[in-house]
Amino acid sequence: MQTNRRTTLKLLGGAALAAGVLPVLSHQAAAQDDLVVPNSLQNFKRGTIHIIHPETRSFSIIWEDLGRVKMKAADLVANFASLKVGQIVDVHWYDYMDFLIAKKTPDSVARGKAMMAKGARLQGIPDAQQRIRLWNMDGMVTKVDPATNTIFLINASGGEPDKPSPNSGEVIQMPQVVTDAGKAALRTLQPGDVITTVFSQQTAIKATIIR
Repeated sequence: MQTNRRTTLKLLGGAALAAGVLPVLSHQAAAQDDLVVPNSLQNFKRGTIHIIHPETRSFSIIWEDLGRVKMKAADLVANFASLKVGQIVDVHWYDYMDFLIAKKTPDSVARGKAMMAKGARLQGIPDAQQRIRLWNMDGMVTKVDPATNTIFLINASGGEPDKPSPNSGEVIQMPQVVTDAGKAALRTLQPGDVITTVFSQQTAIKATIIR
């Protein structure tokens, strides 16, 4: 196994379980008709642009307190083409949110795929036309940290959001679980469990160039 050094906060990152094991689902899994990233996950910070990927409308920001954060630019970031590496910008963005934390079964995998096909919306942002992209990662649990509400997985899916994607077999420290149901799901997990997860991407809705 390779050990991944990326931090939980801002970069990431099996076989199915035996029949009869019921999935453990985050709150949003029960409401697939309206997947919402709430206002409580909004952030307003000033940082320096480190990398820009125009083809995917994504960029990385260096924050003094958080390090490097990679995020997508929603359609509301109308000045995306004007952003350049080295610029200092004030960014309004939404953090990761867990939509599914589940023991891996055919049912939970199907639920995750349905969520990703639909995407989510940002609470209180009626002008956004694009759905917020959701991403998936599967793998075997190596550690559960209740103090920080994080899970460590041996990545089995080679999934998003980091590109290049993590290698299969790489140990990934997942983003912090923030929903009540997701935290409840964490309390049922232990090393050796094979799970599937769905999170929203970190998404910027405004980037104001300072200099």
